[in-house]
Amino acid sequence: MHERFTIHPAKSRDHADFARFFVELGHDDAVPEPARWELEFMPHTFFLEEAGVKVGYAYVEHFGERGYIRHVVVDKLQRGKGAGRALMEAIALRLRERGARAWELNVMRGNVPAIRLYEAFGMREQYSTFVLRLDWSAANDLPRAAQPLRALVVEPADDAEVEQRFGLPTGQPARFRALPGQVLMRLADAELRTRAFARFDPSFPGAFPFRVTDTTDVQELLAALRPHARPEHTWIQLVIEDHAPSATLLRERGARLMFEIIHMQGVIP
Repeated sequence: MHERFTIHPAKSRDHADFARFFVELGHDDAVPEPARWELEFMPHTFFLEEAGVKVGYAYVEHFGERGYIRHVVVDKLQRGKGAGRALMEAIALRLRERGARAWELNVMRGNVPAIRLYEAFGMREQYSTFVLRLDWSAANDLPRAAQPLRALVVEPADDAEVEQRFGLPTGQPARFRALPGQVLMRLADAELRTRAFARFDPSFPGAFPFRVTDTTDVQELLAALRPHARPEHTWIQLVIEDHAPSATLLRERGARLMFEIIHMQGVIP
């Protein structure tokens, strides 16, 4: 990393700076409140500074041999000046020190400068992800599965199967479960094999990830999440990963496409 930059782990007092950068992510999600910031974001976040001024931050989760880069944000006035590369170099160093060999992230499909930056560090596109908002009232009109499926809470004993079925980082379901108020549900067939998985945050309200193996799983999984939704929320935001047919179906039934992102992966250089 260039010597003009320094790295500082996030502290409670940094919430205002986090909020200032968070809005640069390009979506309309509300800035996490300080309590949520301290619990969910702060332990995995560090800031990049130049001459004592914060010019960006990274929010990165570590899962064994994999690192999941959740946010990479550079001050819009500092872009094109090496800060993005410095953040990626710092992320790579930290992940290697923790034993990670591979890393992954999501990026807006139209964010060409960011995509080129990540490609320069060896990442390549793996699949498309669609972020959609669906009115709960439209969920009942979706196709239903021909075979009976069981909606089950994801227990710790189920984590390994869910991770393997959808290629999730080892330990990700457990980390979701440790956060307050989260709902982890799976759909299982007659042999109790997992067909679909979602982590639902009723406070948002949204489901990330929302993973299915067939379009008919969508209605069943939404039905399993619906009892956990708050009465004041008339919609749910879904992050449909690696299943374009489900995204197409939902849009045909009235879901609003918020944005499309691509999932990139690579070996840490």
